[in-house]
Amino acid sequence: MNCELISVGTEILLGDILNTNVQYLSKALASLGIGVTHHSTVGDNRQRLLDTLETAFTRCDIVILTGGLGPTPDDLTKETCAEYFGKDLYPDDRILEEIESYFKLKNVKMPESNKKQALVPEDSIILENHNGTAPGFIMEKDSKIIVILPGPPKEMIPMYCESVEPYLKKFTNEIIFSKTIRTFGIGESSMSEMVADLLQGSNPTVAPYAKSGEALLRVTAKADNEQQAEEIMKPVLDEISHILEGYIYGIDKNSIEHATVEL
Repeated sequence: MNCELISVGTEILLGDILNTNVQYLSKALASLGIGVTHHSTVGDNRQRLLDTLETAFTRCDIVILTGGLGPTPDDLTKETCAEYFGKDLYPDDRILEEIESYFKLKNVKMPESNKKQALVPEDSIILENHNGTAPGFIMEKDSKIIVILPGPPKEMIPMYCESVEPYLKKFTNEIIFSKTIRTFGIGESSMSEMVADLLQGSNPTVAPYAKSGEALLRVTAKADNEQQAEEIMKPVLDEISHILEGYIYGIDKNSIEHATVEL
């Protein structure tokens, strides 16, 4: 099962905030065996978001959106996703009470605009937000799934862990597990040539990439569990270690600085 992540917010496109949500979700979904095939970012614009959803569902089964669940008029994610699936919105009294309680705990009068956050797409799964006012939602139609999460990571991450991950587990019985081989003193192109035969594998896969001052190889396996993935990867890791002997300073090390301190 494949997934696309859509980040909603003009502030992301303007470079005003760093989008860490896609990094977190990509890793979390890989641990469930769900492949993330595309990252998309769209501003707070209804038509552009509709177009982005249309494109996303031509190439995946699940779309996870973050952002655009606030109380202001330019927060359109929930409304646009409901429109895309042809679902109406209705007010939910329980959610409204929870939002009102949130403001009472802070001893702040709730703005009238926050009532918008209590509108719920019909036939949706409501994801409770214990760290803010905007609930999330899961919508299903014709074997396609939309998951809508808040933009702030302090709200998005707990909601994903508490509600979305358990929901998604029923769709997969695999994991995607990776190890990163870190080298120093050799360029990416030279490293790739030395392990060229291993770059053609399907499970595990081997992919080179470069960072400042070093070249890396990521070895990735699909398996039922982490132990099985380790077993699948071991022959390839051993062969790479032999071919690149003298250049490898660690596997799954944070950086050459950390490896040096450990030594």
